[in-house]
Amino acid sequence: MIKASLVAIFFPLLAFSATSWGGHENFSKWSLEGAVKLLNDSPWARQETFTRVIRGVGSGISGEKEIYNTFYVRFLSARPVREAYARIQQIQHGYDRMKPEEKRRFEALQAGNLDMDVSRFIVLSVGFRSNDPNEESAIRRFFQSETVETLRSKAFLSTPSCPQVELIAYFPHQEESVGAKFVFPREVDGVPVIGEHCPNITLELLDVPGTESRLYAKFEVKPMRVGDQLVF
Repeated sequence: MIKASLVAIFFPLLAFSATSWGGHENFSKWSLEGAVKLLNDSPWARQETFTRVIRGVGSGISGEKEIYNTFYVRFLSARPVREAYARIQQIQHGYDRMKPEEKRRFEALQAGNLDMDVSRFIVLSVGFRSNDPNEESAIRRFFQSETVETLRSKAFLSTPSCPQVELIAYFPHQEESVGAKFVFPREVDGVPVIGEHCPNITLELLDVPGTESRLYAKFEVKPMRVGDQLVF
């Protein structure tokens, strides 16, 4: 049932909407730079970078090479994030140059994904990049081989009122731009995981390759707003 409710998240095209971060400009008017900024530098997005130095063949003149592994954690259940993905794909598909009828067809293909019902779920995506192909392959294998059962002891969403909320669904890494998806409930025993007075929320992943034993992404809740509405 959960997978049926959430399958729209994973279609390659994301949807069209009339709202936007801040509630003023329709997202279909965003620049590419603006959409990318929302995915990388906004209340709903975090980047965590881990570095280490290796020595040996192919390590450069000094015999050393610095490895960078960057993880991108985003609230996919937050509408502005889905709008940003949608705008990027609009630009990639030449949406702005389409005729009105072509735009309507494009929007129809996208509509179900942005309007998906996430009223019971908090969905976070985790993507990654590395400057070392071996590291990137190891991280990709990790996300592709894990299941909701194996991750229940490794993946936790926490707030002061709801520590270590248990994972209820997991969708492995498929699209490079989105990443693996972690699904948590919005309520635990009737208590909202995130509320108006919640100061912060963290995603913690244990035993992830390319990290220092864990990936820890902390979000401040107060800025996660569209107009006067808390959005996550």
